[in-house]
Amino acid sequence: MKLNNKIAVITGGGSGIGEAISKAYAKEGATVIIADRDASAASKVSNEIGGATSSIEVDISRRSTVMAAAEQVISNYGRVDILVNNAGSRIIKGFMQHTEEDWDHMLAINLSGPFHCSQAFIPSMVKNGGGSIINLCSIASYIGRPNRCGYVAAKSGLIGLTRTMAIDLSIKKIRVNAISPGMIASPFNQSFAESEATGDTWATENLVGRWGVPDDISGAAVFLASDSAEFITGSDIKVEGGWLYGRARSGEIPIWDD
Repeated sequence: MKLNNKIAVITGGGSGIGEAISKAYAKEGATVIIADRDASAASKVSNEIGGATSSIEVDISRRSTVMAAAEQVISNYGRVDILVNNAGSRIIKGFMQHTEEDWDHMLAINLSGPFHCSQAFIPSMVKNGGGSIINLCSIASYIGRPNRCGYVAAKSGLIGLTRTMAIDLSIKKIRVNAISPGMIASPFNQSFAESEATGDTWATENLVGRWGVPDDISGAAVFLASDSAEFITGSDIKVEGGWLYGRARSGEIPIWDD
């Protein structure tokens, strides 16, 4: 098993991509701590996995609760080898409709949250000789998206934070990488996946020709946390069906002559 005997914390592990990563890590032998502000959802996933998996309630936007949760996890398990900063939130409004509270919330959850969580668990990784941190970024880390100014700004910042963390933490043998999902049919994007206006249309806009699913992300998360990726840090895996860079103009199709 690729993550045998590893201790992993997954924020936002109570649903969607975080749930898929939690289950994939457990299958690969890791002891998983599901950290989520929805305590009941986290507990449900923990019970479904069973074994040594546990859950903890935490609001990553509040540094004090993050530090308290980290202290409890370290007390219970002794160390943390893997941190997946998956928890996120998105507000969709016009630029001028974004309030100060909207802006602050987007940065608090999507950028400050991973910063707080990383600082909380890094001392344990340092003490135990290293570790792996994975930040869940987005296609919005690389492009503008309409009506998402706070979200795009935060996710763009998170990819930058990933790169500088990789440099700053390399001396302590902590690898830091990112995964940037595209359109994943998780609760986060459920309304778009089920909409008549976007469901089928968006499914055909990427090169694979379907919506992604949370398990498409968990494979990348397992790889980056494993020893197979020990020479990879400061990098980003884009899991978006080739949507970002595989573009063609209307009417252009690949030529295939048998």
